[in-house]
Amino acid sequence: MNKLFQGLSLVAIALSAGFSSPARAQPLYHLVQTVPLGGSVKWDYLRFDAPSARLFIAHGTEITVVNTKTLTVIGELPGTDGAHGIAVDPATGVIYADSSEKRLAIAFNPKTFAPLARIPVVLDADGMTYDPASRQIFVTGGDGDAITPINPATDKPAADIALSGSPEFLSADGAGSLYVNIVDKNQLVRIDTATDTISARWPLSTCTSPKGLAIDPAARLVFSSCSSGVMTVVNATTGTLVATLPIGKGTDSAAFDPVRQRAFSANGDGTLSVISDATPGHPIALGTVTTQPGARTMAVDPATGRIFLVTAAVSQTIPSATPTDHPHYVFAPGSFKLLVYAPGA
Repeated sequence: MNKLFQGLSLVAIALSAGFSSPARAQPLYHLVQTVPLGGSVKWDYLRFDAPSARLFIAHGTEITVVNTKTLTVIGELPGTDGAHGIAVDPATGVIYADSSEKRLAIAFNPKTFAPLARIPVVLDADGMTYDPASRQIFVTGGDGDAITPINPATDKPAADIALSGSPEFLSADGAGSLYVNIVDKNQLVRIDTATDTISARWPLSTCTSPKGLAIDPAARLVFSSCSSGVMTVVNATTGTLVATLPIGKGTDSAAFDPVRQRAFSANGDGTLSVISDATPGHPIALGTVTTQPGARTMAVDPATGRIFLVTAAVSQTIPSATPTDHPHYVFAPGSFKLLVYAPGA
């Protein structure tokens, strides 16, 4: 080999190495902002409403409302003692939030946040969602073993749908089916929202205590996050098990980003599990994002890919009683906060 050719070869190798090997791999998601919220250190579900660019956070005795463009608190929905679920009627913008202690769902004016109606619902009101196919709002009742449908046009409840088990979270596919996790039976129930009747009941054989639930309507997949540290993925039409994937400990919610084709589990152990459905019907565990202890509920903004989580500062950690559980935390008063994560490059 002559010296000129040898020198050119070395340059080519160096340039190739420089362009093909990034200095550091980009994280899946990274924390971009922390927003102090204060108040109670009790919380539950989050609901992101894209048309209004608002994030609703169940926060003990109220619902905290955050403008997601400015990441500032713009108000509260009062009187929701034992706040858990939130839903929004897209036709009117009216906000619905439940109160487990009052056994009510309360409708709120989207401009003034003043209460508009108080609707009796099932015992131990918990998760809520809006179904675009039937134009109803559904409220689960953990201790009531049932779901209450609400007609937003009249703000009247229909007859409860008995579930023969304790419902946890729920989600609608937009095509006339509502899916509900039955936490004490390790089951997934499908409801026909045109008739408000159960159309299928499927065992989640690889799951213990299903909590969060999310749907990929295009791929017809239902993702159930389980307390046993797995995400169970089933076919939304047949109930057939598609995959069982590892997630963190202490899950309490799941979400789906249809733009990036990713499902998520928010976990109390301070992790966010990311599942890719980029190849429809073949979901895989994409990775784990380190968040903060207690960040077990979440919402996603598909337009930006941002993930919203809430937690508070830990003042005491109590070790778990079993190897499969996560530690329990005591939180410092007044330290409640919103965490905003953005996808990597």
